Amino acid sequence: MHLLNTTPDNEIANKMLDSSFKASEDTRLYRIGIATHAYADTWAHQNFVGWYDFFNDIALDVKPDIGHANAEHHPDWPAHRWEDARLVKDGVDNTERFLDAAKKIYEKYQNYNKKMNRKANTGWKTLCSQLINAMGESFSGSHNYYHGERISRYRELAPWLGDFDESEWFKYAIDIEVRGLKDSEKGVLSMFTMLRDKLYWKEGVDKEKTHWYRFQEAVKEHQGKAMEDLDILFAKMGVNLHNV
Repeated sequence: MHLLNTTPDNEIANKMLDSSFKASEDTRLYRIGIATHAYADTWAHQNFVGWYDFFNDIALDVKPDIGHANAEHHPDWPAHRWEDARLVKDGVDNTERFLDAAKKIYEKYQNYNKKMNRKANTGWKTLCSQLINAMGESFSGSHNYYHGERISRYRELAPWLGDFDESEWFKYAIDIEVRGLKDSEKGVLSMFTMLRDKLYWKEGVDKEKTHWYRFQEAVKEHQGKAMEDLDILFAKMGVNLHNV
């Protein structure tokens, strides 16, 4: 047992998602996205704690016992089967976990739609069948098999989403003054930047209406709400997060 053990559909994650539906219009969509990700991860990351602790150790592994580092990406891959030796039933089927998460999220969204006087286009039975087909054949091993085919099937379900570019909102809102060489954002090189690039809000852009600004504000709101409960949990462990 661990006070920080991630439990599917837990009280705090439910509270955070329910709170996101009540956020202001400026941050609501972003808050829903952030809270949904955290809520879904209570299934994917179950039985791990987001903290450095031996509780997370599942094998003789040199990686630090932080979160599911020992399990690598196995908890996150759709349709994947893997083993968690800490459990009585050590065989894990991500399809079962993810479908359970999807059903709960679907119910949350539908409750919100009803309050907004919107009607569902797809019932759960149909959506469940579509998700099973999209996730595809189950697999095991150290490689994310059928990844490309799976992405294609997801795209068929939601063609309106378009291509994903994680930097699109940033590039629309921010200008960068490169000093020396352009800063590396990933890997070891990001630790050795001598001259930091300077960042500016683009001229002619109303920053408070950009997706980038509103997303950052939503993150801060989400964190503030979460800390109301996490402070209590960590205090029971003798940890003051504000001093870490």
